[in-house]
Amino acid sequence: MVIGHTGITPPAEVASGTGFALLVALAGASRSDRDEPDALGAALADVGDSEGESWLNLLGVPLDAGAPFIAERLVEAVASMDAVELRRHLLGRYAWSWCTLAGIDDIESAARGDAAAVARLLSQPRYYGGHARASLGVLLALDPAETQERITAALVAGARSLLDPSAASELEAARERAASALDTQPALATVELVASGYRYVPEPEAERVVLIPHLEPTAPLVLAQHRSSRLIAYLAAPDRSSEDRLVALGRALADPKRVEILALVGRGVGRAAELVDATGLTRSTVHHPRAQLRDSGLVALEGNARAYTYVPRSAAAAEAAALVADIVGTEEE
Repeated sequence: MVIGHTGITPPAEVASGTGFALLVALAGASRSDRDEPDALGAALADVGDSEGESWLNLLGVPLDAGAPFIAERLVEAVASMDAVELRRHLLGRYAWSWCTLAGIDDIESAARGDAAAVARLLSQPRYYGGHARASLGVLLALDPAETQERITAALVAGARSLLDPSAASELEAARERAASALDTQPALATVELVASGYRYVPEPEAERVVLIPHLEPTAPLVLAQHRSSRLIAYLAAPDRSSEDRLVALGRALADPKRVEILALVGRGVGRAAELVDATGLTRSTVHHPRAQLRDSGLVALEGNARAYTYVPRSAAAAEAAALVADIVGTEEE
């Protein structure tokens, strides 16, 4: 199935650094229960985003600030920018899908603090992926300056507690891997390689693709938009051994429901709603099996902001056989 393909593949590049990783980590921390109160927990409570979506809408800030994409530069950029401009980023003024869905006028008015525009955005059922009120309800009740202060405080607290000392080197290794792949193969093949089976379908709005490795395991794939760029933030992972890949494959096939979903995808049933109807699972429950099947290399996620579908990978059977042969050998050996 081809979804909104323009026929033209945009150029791809890699942007990597602790600034991007911090934003994705804050999104993950916002969704998790904190055992004990601490500085980060207090700062996140002041932001009030229980879904973490607001942080992902700020991925364009370090991109605009430019390299090096480090956390310190991100904090400086957020703290020094015009407060209304920061709220424009939060509200999706530079994301084409949010502008189309919610309207540029309402986004601009809400950024400046207009209560009626804020109410319209928060009541839009598809805006912010359906999580507008949970993500923005607290921030949009504030004036722009207070919004900026709370976001900055959470960034500072997050930089202190969420970034491991090895983060910079891990991200640099991921950047080198993606850059090397881009030098030797087409952009779309590189996206599928580094983003664990995500097949990006080019969009007419996207003039370039920016690959952004991060380190947050609860968000293996984040798709965002900024100005004319499609941002693909993916979990940076080292090359896995044959043993590790075979373990992932075995884990994916160890559950009857996952095998059922794999069979459905093989028959062309790949949309999330279709899989929910066919399996009797809830949308949230069916998400994890799909992710495991994609991680194992058995299926791919294909699409863009318009629509997504899971599709079988034609090379999966041969790759699985090769993995087994690599470990146990063959008769010829």
